[in-house]
Formats: sequence, C-alpha cells, structure tokens
Amino acid sequence: MFRKFIYIVQYVFVLIIEVIKANIDVARIVLGVKIDIDPVVVKFKTKLKSDLYRVILANSITLTPGTITMVLENDVYTIHCLKKQFADGLLDSKFENILLKIEEI
Repeated sequence: MFRKFIYIVQYVFVLIIEVIKANIDVARIVLGVKIDIDPVVVKFKTKLKSDLYRVILANSITLTPGTITMVLENDVYTIHCLKKQFADGLLDSKFENILLKIEEI
C-alpha cells in the first residue's frame, strides 16, 4: 500500500511538471510572431487494463495544454495535438508508465 502511495505522489508530481512545461510551450506558440502549429490526430493503444486508470490517463492528457483526448474506446485513445512534437511524447508516456506500476500493485 505504501508503494502505491509513493507512485501516486510521483504521478501527481510528474503531471504538474508536464502541465507547466506544456503551458510554456503553448504560450510560446500563442505569443510568437508566427503561429507555428502542425495539428495532428493520433491514435495509440495503452497497456492499462483498468478502466479507472485509462480514464485517469485520458484526463491527464487533456489537462496538458496542447493535447486533448477526443475518444477513448477500450484501450485505444484518439488524441488531438497542437504540434506533432506533442504527439511524440504520447507513445512512451511517463503517465502511462507510472499508472502501469500502480496497476500492478
């Protein structure tokens, strides 16, 4: 139970850091002279088994500026990203890795 608590605290910390970094990235885009966006819609499959953790991952993606979870069907997410670089972080997500550790406990 203690390990689960540690992973939850780690998850919240990583979420806060990622939200701050994404806010800075989106602010640079919005405040820049040239709006440099390359919107993409990506799909990826999660290894998470629990519906609760899948929803937590979807909400965490949506909370991060520049990305929004459009659809979650079973274990497949459809995500809209403001820039292609934002989509690159989804494939090996820190969020998913920590949630997988929590799910194993």
